Amino acid sequence: MARLKRIAAGAFAAVMAAGLTACGSGSTGAAATDASGNVTPTTSKAITGKELSVMVSEMPSDTDALGNALSTWASESGNTIKYIVVSNDDMLTKFPAMAKNKDLPDLISTTGLHQLYPEEFVKPETFIDLSQFNDAALRSVGKAYASDEITGLPDQYTVTCMYYNADAFEAAGLSVPTADDPWTWDELYENAKTLQEKGGVKYGFAADVSRARYDILMYANGGSITEKNGDTIKVAVNSPQNVETLEKFVQANNEVMPKAIWAGGTTDNPVEYFKNGDVGILLSGSWNYNTFTTDITKFNFSVMTSPKGKVSQAAIVGGGALAVPKNGKQPQLAEQFLQWLYTKDHYSAFLQLDKGPSVMKNVSYDPGNEKATADYAVIQNEVNYVTDAFLADEAAGWRQYKDNEYRDALKQAVAGEVTAQQALDGFASELAESSKWAKAY
Repeated sequence: MARLKRIAAGAFAAVMAAGLTACGSGSTGAAATDASGNVTPTTSKAITGKELSVMVSEMPSDTDALGNALSTWASESGNTIKYIVVSNDDMLTKFPAMAKNKDLPDLISTTGLHQLYPEEFVKPETFIDLSQFNDAALRSVGKAYASDEITGLPDQYTVTCMYYNADAFEAAGLSVPTADDPWTWDELYENAKTLQEKGGVKYGFAADVSRARYDILMYANGGSITEKNGDTIKVAVNSPQNVETLEKFVQANNEVMPKAIWAGGTTDNPVEYFKNGDVGILLSGSWNYNTFTTDITKFNFSVMTSPKGKVSQAAIVGGGALAVPKNGKQPQLAEQFLQWLYTKDHYSAFLQLDKGPSVMKNVSYDPGNEKATADYAVIQNEVNYVTDAFLADEAAGWRQYKDNEYRDALKQAVAGEVTAQQALDGFASELAESSKWAKAY
């Protein structure tokens, strides 16, 4: 998921420098926060005159949030930064060898290494107060896959959300749902028909062609991909709840969605359909917001709260984390940077470039105008709809066995090649065979 960063780097550095507080290196003992939300290091002795080696997936641009944070910290603390650029895919293959040879950097910006190899990383709780972080962010982005250990601190954070064409809503006479009064998914499908009939759009609803977008409907209806009982995991993707969800999704594709996209008849992107004014409601994610602000000129758009299923509202979060290898040359220096970054002033400045949902409880992104501020409040609130079922599925790590096959099964159902039951039964059997888990249904 892409980060969108468009604020001048100089402004970021100025804000960071203005709020700079010297942080120590402490590597043992739990950290605490003061009344202002700033971390109290375990030791007051600061490290200076050293080089912090940081592994990243690409060289930071001038407007990169993490890159600017590192540069500002280095300048203020008297340290320097050395970047080691390794693509995300290559990190997965190279990291085990680097760990075996004890040839690791001091800090890694990663989308999963700390979750796959938790034994290789310092536990953040030993040097920073984890209570200041959003729990869903910690559990989904920072937690190891096979245990409840937090092994990384989330920095890049994204959440799924619902965009809508405000002009089409007005023309169709629809009121916008709110967190206090959300639509149900059945109401969304019905209102999507109204948008097509009266709102001047070709399609009432569209969703990214991603199983993660479809899964929001599944989780809202009480479904899941796996079920866990003690240490036993079972495949549950073909549960009655999931079959019913997929049946309604297939129907929606036939009635209010651009069916060719999910049916595999075209490679068109539904995001472009929304930007062109052809779609009334889009299920996508927070990473699109700033692009929409720039690219959408034909109509007014905004963000609305997610619909409620039979059980709850649902959202999916993702992103990356910053993790400290135990066997890096200077883990204490990396800890010092992280203690500095996750203070209110410094992380606020980070968000001004990152423009994503906040991973900290006492910090939020301020877009600087009334409309965007209201939209981001809705986006940030979506984080509260992350379900326990999603977190349990993430912990199960089912995608290491099968992944794209799931989306392909959904697409087959939409295309009418198989029924919803057949599609999910088929994928359940594939996942069970690969994972050696029994099927629950």
